[in-house]
Amino acid sequence: MNTRFGTIASGSSGNCAYAGLGGEHFLIDAGISGKKIALGLTRFAVPQLSGILVTHEHSDHVRGLGIVARRFKVPVYATPLTWRYFTRHGILGPMPEELVRHVEPGLTFSVGSVTITAFDISHDAAQPVGYTLQSGGDKIAVATDLGEATETVRTHLTDAKIMYIESNHDIEMVKKGKYHASLKARVLSNRGHLSNAAAGLLLSEVCGGLAPGKRPHVLLAHLSEENNRPMLAYDTVLRVLDGYEVKVKQLAVAERNEPGELIVLG
Repeated sequence: MNTRFGTIASGSSGNCAYAGLGGEHFLIDAGISGKKIALGLTRFAVPQLSGILVTHEHSDHVRGLGIVARRFKVPVYATPLTWRYFTRHGILGPMPEELVRHVEPGLTFSVGSVTITAFDISHDAAQPVGYTLQSGGDKIAVATDLGEATETVRTHLTDAKIMYIESNHDIEMVKKGKYHASLKARVLSNRGHLSNAAAGLLLSEVCGGLAPGKRPHVLLAHLSEENNRPMLAYDTVLRVLDGYEVKVKQLAVAERNEPGELIVLG
């Protein structure tokens, strides 16, 4: 089966993405209801999940996690401090021990023919990470909920054929918006969220100089409902890319509340 990637939901109200490669099938986060996740998996014709990769513990990323893991008997992969947070706060409900998997940032593990690496990101959570998934020469990179694009992030995005990148907000919309001053400061901090302009700059740095056959599919993710608009995110990122004369194979914005179109690598 060809490498595939799609979102079931993406935004401030809930996040869940699907990646299929090397004959394995994964969710990245499960921040919506179990029912919506099941409908998304049906739409994407996913036969059986191989695992759920958790980026961090915030509710818009784990709201349906416990239910889905127990229902489908799917292993859950998360960092040790994220698991500690789950346990202390009883977020997931009863979790069978055989479904618990600990992942260490910077270390690679395998599920079938797929090699997966969790990497550190800067966000106000216990031990947040992004992920890369690789099999048969294909690489998918997931980097959302990051206040800044660090060298670690840039390194792990390099050579990805599919990039799922946060483009959370427009800076001026945040500054002029209705959020309390403390929440504005959090969003704009280096442990908050990546702006449209910063997403464009990150992509320019990672994708600059790539030959046409090496250019990635890019999906902009985790847009703020209050401080962003899909066309604004798209136009801002495209304008930054054009300014640096950088091309990508495809640039799209993830759907907020419903499954988007699958990206399929030939």
